[in-house]
Amino acid sequence: MKYTLKKLKINLFSSFLLLSQINIIILANNDKGKKSGNCTLTRKSSQDPFPSLSKCYKYNNEACCMSVHDDYIDEQISNILSPSCIRKYTEFENLMCFGCHPLESNYIDKENKIIRICKSFAVSLWDGPGSENYEALNNPTTIFDNCGFKTDLEELKNITDESYIIPSEKFRNFIHFFEYIKIPFYEDYNIIIQEETDENCYNYSLYIKNCLFFFILLLFIFSFI
Repeated sequence: MKYTLKKLKINLFSSFLLLSQINIIILANNDKGKKSGNCTLTRKSSQDPFPSLSKCYKYNNEACCMSVHDDYIDEQISNILSPSCIRKYTEFENLMCFGCHPLESNYIDKENKIIRICKSFAVSLWDGPGSENYEALNNPTTIFDNCGFKTDLEELKNITDESYIIPSEKFRNFIHFFEYIKIPFYEDYNIIIQEETDENCYNYSLYIKNCLFFFILLLFIFSFI
């Protein structure tokens, strides 16, 4: 009986993982018809990356970048954060992987060199996950102060002659921050923040919310076992 119950739980968990994966793929496929153009980095439609991405691995089902882009993104992040801090800032890492997002062309204006970031994502990056303090976007953030930033990027060398900086002392607000911390491959783009509209602005949490639904469903099923 215990063996059967354990086997059932394993099968349910395997089903959850499969459903989550299918859900992400369906979400991307449903939005494909809304894509405003080919991928900026590959100049063609999004596809499964091969070899797989290591830094921007969240897009290994479908990506607008290749391994060579993934390597450059990894290098740029490493020029800012120390090895022990690289995985500490999920929203920041997601945004630095912007070029790999399968729908990135929906969130940019190539003519005017603009990237549109959803307000809810911006405040989550700037004030912590789940924050709704939108006023925080107009002020310095201490989110990165525990780690600090290296100044290996040329843009950061323009504001200090030190080998590191404490971000809250150097950046006045969210927009000022991204005048110096550039998204890889979009260095000549400016970021604007706009109200939440999934078709028009970048917000990685849309994927997370859909996966969370299946996780909650699985927990509900387990509660009756």
